[in-house]
Amino acid sequence: MDDVGGVKKVRRRRRRRSSRWGRSEGASWLPEGKVSLPTVSVSGTGVVVLVLMAMILSLPLMMGHRTPETLTLTGLVLVCGAFLAVLVSSWKGSAERTLSMPTTGWWVFFGLLTFTVLLQVLPIRPLAAWLGPYPEALWNHPAFEPSSWSPNPAWAIRSWAVFAALFAVAWLAGSLRTRQRNWIWLAIVAMAIFQGIYGLISHASGAESIFGIWERNNDRFVHGSFSNRNLYAGYLSLAWPLVVTVWWLRDMPLISRLPSELKVTGSVICGAIIGAALMGSGSRLGSVGGVIGMLTLLLLWTRYRGHLKGIAVWPVWLAAFAAFLLATWYGLAPLTDRLSVTTMEERRFQVFALMFSDFPARWWLTGVGLGGFEAVFKLIQPEEMSGWWDYAHNDLLQWILEMGLVGAILLGMVIAAIWKNATTRLERIPLYAGLVALVVISLGDFSWHIPGTQVVLAIYIGVLARPDRSRNSMNGNNKDEHKRRRLKDERLQNHDSS
Repeated sequence: MDDVGGVKKVRRRRRRRSSRWGRSEGASWLPEGKVSLPTVSVSGTGVVVLVLMAMILSLPLMMGHRTPETLTLTGLVLVCGAFLAVLVSSWKGSAERTLSMPTTGWWVFFGLLTFTVLLQVLPIRPLAAWLGPYPEALWNHPAFEPSSWSPNPAWAIRSWAVFAALFAVAWLAGSLRTRQRNWIWLAIVAMAIFQGIYGLISHASGAESIFGIWERNNDRFVHGSFSNRNLYAGYLSLAWPLVVTVWWLRDMPLISRLPSELKVTGSVICGAIIGAALMGSGSRLGSVGGVIGMLTLLLLWTRYRGHLKGIAVWPVWLAAFAAFLLATWYGLAPLTDRLSVTTMEERRFQVFALMFSDFPARWWLTGVGLGGFEAVFKLIQPEEMSGWWDYAHNDLLQWILEMGLVGAILLGMVIAAIWKNATTRLERIPLYAGLVALVVISLGDFSWHIPGTQVVLAIYIGVLARPDRSRNSMNGNNKDEHKRRRLKDERLQNHDSS
């Protein structure tokens, strides 16, 4: 037992020395017996973590009114935050290393996206005549003379800027060490829990505004600080698996040293809050996506619990059961009523049908320009179909329509990277589950276009698309890894005994 205790002490000392995030060198004793003031070492990596946390905690609070002005402001915050994080990432400071640069695959992805958007916005009339989504009648109009492939170049440039920011966020999140990313997970969980509690309290108290700034668009449902309950449900579905799992991640700040009883309690209560708020939103697709995400979490955790060092799966089942129990007590009638009247006659299904029937096949192949859906849909929108259709309510269809074959290639590159680097590490399981939930929701909504959700989604993809170099990774050569670790432990024990 003494040898085991010695090994643990050596490991703890090494972990403290290897920390790169906000490292504080403890107070040292002077010869006279006095204590010197602690010195805090700061690095660019630590500032990157702070910037990412600030974006995670601020962007969802700005979703109270979805107008062009608020969307522009949130997009600007996202772009400026990512730009600042990239600038400070190269600052070494007191750390021993800086973040690694993106690999060739990442640059190919970004270069292909940038080159395509550049062609879409350049004023090249032959390109506009060949690839532009312009009907013949518009070309014959005397006051109409298109000059670019995209019908809305300004929106295409803005959309590219957001994608560039998300690309940077994904790269930075994937480059951070596990201990640094743990603070990112805490920020995501904290904001999700706040959204759940605030949404439930606002609905229960009959609040008429969001933070006293924006009027609540629908006081019959829970929607937190989001103006749209469906977007609110998408955000909660993305974060729900992580809210339940974060209590069991190793070396999690503020949590890892808690007793198991408190971890179970926190996991159950927080999971129940998110589940109740999600069901209370009345979002049909959001609730279904959230349930599928949690089932994915349970499946992965149960299937690979032997690789997760004996971590019991029953707290996850208990958290899921408590969520549905609290949601039932709070009231599921609005959600069940909406599910019962769901038909194929809903307007979003009509939009899908119009896209397939009225858009030329060439548009699906070449793309109509990033952010160009609203402009081209107005060409075919029937008079009897009212509403402002700036999104297709299907993120996959809209992406392929706007980017064409290039968009399909880029999407395939992301899927291939995630598949290639798939692993059963506990840190990644809730990310897979949240991603599955949001993919389901994207088939009938536009949560992938909302900055408050985009930043979390980019972090998830950035981590999942990078190789897992952690010693806890269970990829191919896990037996050799266990053998190396056992030999290392034996050497440490022999060193302590000598």
